[in-house]
Amino acid sequence: MRNIKILIGLLMFSTSLFAQDALTLDTAIEIALENNLNIKVAKSNAEVISNNATKGNAGLLPTVGLGTSTNYSEYASDEISSSGNVNLSYTLFNGFGGRYTYKLLNIQKEQGELKTRYQIENIISSVISGFYDLSKNSDDLNVAKNNLDISKDRLNRNEAKYEYGNINKLGVLNAKVDFNRDSSSYLKSQQYYDQSARELNVLLGRSADIKFVIVPDVSEFRAFDMNVLKEEALNNNANYLIKREQLKVDEFNEKKAKSSRLPSLKLNSAYNYYENKVVGTNSNTRWTGGLTLSMNLFDGKKKKTTIANSKIQKQISLYEEEEHRLQLEKDLVNAYSSYEYNLQVLSLEEDALEASKLNFEQSREYYHLGQISSTTYREAQLNYIEAQNKRSAARYLAKNSEIDLELLSGTLLKQ
Repeated sequence: MRNIKILIGLLMFSTSLFAQDALTLDTAIEIALENNLNIKVAKSNAEVISNNATKGNAGLLPTVGLGTSTNYSEYASDEISSSGNVNLSYTLFNGFGGRYTYKLLNIQKEQGELKTRYQIENIISSVISGFYDLSKNSDDLNVAKNNLDISKDRLNRNEAKYEYGNINKLGVLNAKVDFNRDSSSYLKSQQYYDQSARELNVLLGRSADIKFVIVPDVSEFRAFDMNVLKEEALNNNANYLIKREQLKVDEFNEKKAKSSRLPSLKLNSAYNYYENKVVGTNSNTRWTGGLTLSMNLFDGKKKKTTIANSKIQKQISLYEEEEHRLQLEKDLVNAYSSYEYNLQVLSLEEDALEASKLNFEQSREYYHLGQISSTTYREAQLNYIEAQNKRSAARYLAKNSEIDLELLSGTLLKQ
């Protein structure tokens, strides 16, 4: 008895350690958006791509260079010469290649933003799944604790009955075996809870050992319309939109390749300064400028090959976009089917839980009155525990299916 009391005390003490900050699903998402390191990396990569989308990187702005030098020579008399120059170069026309490059850079910027959203959505989906996994483990822990209390009460009653001679020693031993088994199950549930809490902390971008109390999500399940889901997916799914943006990239790559057939016109201008000091001072300044027109008449059919390949690449992207659309629609239908199925399973598990609860409560009354055996009571207890665990698992499985639909439809971060 003393060892049992010590065990119960330790279990209750370990449970009290979680009396820390409360964590809701919305709070978990907010923390992850702020602290998750992978999200920070994704945002930083998008910023780099955005910084590259400039007219200067596309060659649409002039370039200006400055140069200067000073030389000293020792002959019959000292000689010092100095010179400096400022050079300006600007491409006036290169077959619209610069303009197409600038548009390509901006499309890549949009692609970078979409890739960032895609990465963030998947990370947040993992956060939500981790939250639901912890919620299930929290439910399992509470069920295990209640189960342990039931077994403790049964053990105490059997010990009292044995002292008064109402049952033999075997009844006490059976109750003690069941209590020890349930104690072990409780400890395992505590371990699973602790592990999933640490995993969630890391997903939130914070230290694994931060303590908190989870506030389970009790929100209602959403009602989805398949036609609306398809429309949302084609307009919002980040991964699919990235494929569509690739079509634009290939179109401008083809135009850029064709523009290389046209001549190039460049403006060059320079200001030069020269000074030579021997006895007096001699200096000279000069402005120069001019236009350079160039055109490649023959390059071994390299341009022709580049243009042909760009057309093929555009057609490949069309095929890939179509394949991705079909795959997205298929995944959406499967996710919707799974969601509907999991909701039906949840409904059945809730009915089973209600029946097993009534059965257990009735069995407990009969057991206390001595009208059923300890074995029958134990069986009702185990059925009730199993029904609670199955109902909890079914709920969070359905919730994860709901998240899958929101992720595929591109509405996860809009909820």
